[in-house]
Amino acid sequence: MKRLLNIFAITIFFSLLFHSCEHEDFFELRNPPEFPWLNIPEFERAAVSPYHISFMSDWGGHFAIADRVIFDSKTDIIYHIPESSANYPVLEQYNRQTFVNTHRSQASFSAGYRSIGLINAALDFYYENDEDPYPNASASDKEHNLKRIIGELHFMRAFAYFHHTLRHCPSPGDPLFLSQEFIPIRRAFTDADAAMNAEFVTTDVIYDFIVEDLERAIELLPERYVAGLHHASYQHGRANRFTAHAFMARVYFRLGKWDNALQHLNIVIDQNGGMFALNQDPIEAFNRSDASRGNEVIWYALYYDPENTRGPYDATLFTFNDYRATNGGRGDFFRRSSWHTYSMSNTVAIQIGWMDEELNETDAAKFDKRYQQIYYRLEGNRGNIADDPQVYEQQYTNVKEPRIWGDKYFKGPDGQNTNVPVIRLAEMVLTRAIIRYEQGNLQGAADDLNLVRRRAWDHNAAGIDYDDSDAFVTAGNITADMIHNERIKELAFEGDRLYYLQAMQLPLMPGDRDNTPAIDYPHENMYWVIPQIELDFRIN
Repeated sequence: MKRLLNIFAITIFFSLLFHSCEHEDFFELRNPPEFPWLNIPEFERAAVSPYHISFMSDWGGHFAIADRVIFDSKTDIIYHIPESSANYPVLEQYNRQTFVNTHRSQASFSAGYRSIGLINAALDFYYENDEDPYPNASASDKEHNLKRIIGELHFMRAFAYFHHTLRHCPSPGDPLFLSQEFIPIRRAFTDADAAMNAEFVTTDVIYDFIVEDLERAIELLPERYVAGLHHASYQHGRANRFTAHAFMARVYFRLGKWDNALQHLNIVIDQNGGMFALNQDPIEAFNRSDASRGNEVIWYALYYDPENTRGPYDATLFTFNDYRATNGGRGDFFRRSSWHTYSMSNTVAIQIGWMDEELNETDAAKFDKRYQQIYYRLEGNRGNIADDPQVYEQQYTNVKEPRIWGDKYFKGPDGQNTNVPVIRLAEMVLTRAIIRYEQGNLQGAADDLNLVRRRAWDHNAAGIDYDDSDAFVTAGNITADMIHNERIKELAFEGDRLYYLQAMQLPLMPGDRDNTPAIDYPHENMYWVIPQIELDFRIN
């Protein structure tokens, strides 16, 4: 793995050539070399840089993991523990104060455009040289590495812009989606004047650009890494063609273009050649601090190199486990995060059947491997300092009710070097399930829902009398709520909930928030303002 880390380290110098997206020197290379990438192996640095910016930096310096907290904390699945705090806008996010310029949303904004700037510089270099900047390179290197790098760059630009739209733009059903300009679009790097006079566009224009990038990525990316053909650094944690298909499915699903989404979902689910499957316990997607991946993981953020000290720290805000935990952080290795502030709301825990109305643990919860492996229930504090902190709340003595915490991060042998799944097969299957249901294909929807449930049900759960009729559904009894709730069980604390509610045009419910009304779709004003200094540069 050292070779991949070295590439990351090499790219840092290139990143330092740029500053913040709000300043002129962000858009211009300082002392730019006449020929910044002398050969295709050096051009590999351009492909790696966006991954580094998206996932690998200190608190709030990236955007992909920080956005998970930003997105989920506004939704009904999250509860803010009273009196808990951190150097983080926990209350602004929980109280949905999107009119406030929080340092986390601003940092994500800046990181995303920093990634886009680097990508544009590399793409300009490629296209301005007539898509053949290395005429003396071998045909094999051009075919298997140069084209792939360009595919990755287009993919990662789409990834950054998609996050920007979720964070700072109205949902597709909002009239402002088509009529008001919210964020700037930057298609190229070389025109510094245009960069300094930012062109703001409507959100639908951004989505057209995202789709174009993903179409190009699908065209250029290989299906998988092939030793001897691809650069060694491409082996782990990088986008391939299936990643691009999966992400295109996300985009089309949010846009309500479900037939388009189905085309890509079917490829990822049914035509992946055995690369991805729901045939392992849920924990296997979250417990890798080495080069391996769980079978359902389509794309993951790579943290496993022991010299990497830049973990997904923002996730500590809503994960039970401490990032310094080892071997999963349970039992003899128990190590609870000291600054987590967001648990699952009890309203949603009851809704999905993991608590009853008296907040007791249900048989359905005990029977579910996800509940056992990637969530953690603590009973309320009883005022007894001798209580076991692995069973009873001792950190927040004001919490008298049981709470279920997300426990999906830092689960590997080495906590902070545990890889983070970005796209999982379970998400793709559940997306197809709800589309099939809404389009009247009830048998197909039931098959997909059962595929996810079959992997989750623990038939050996001690002392529980559950049979398949309790676990699995048919075309005759499946409901939309079953699919909605299954998705919460699978994807809570992964930044999915807001995206899903908007794709399904469902209300944003209060969860456990007191005196907070539901917000009907299209969730007006539920997007964060962009930094004021960026607005000062707009020309329209």
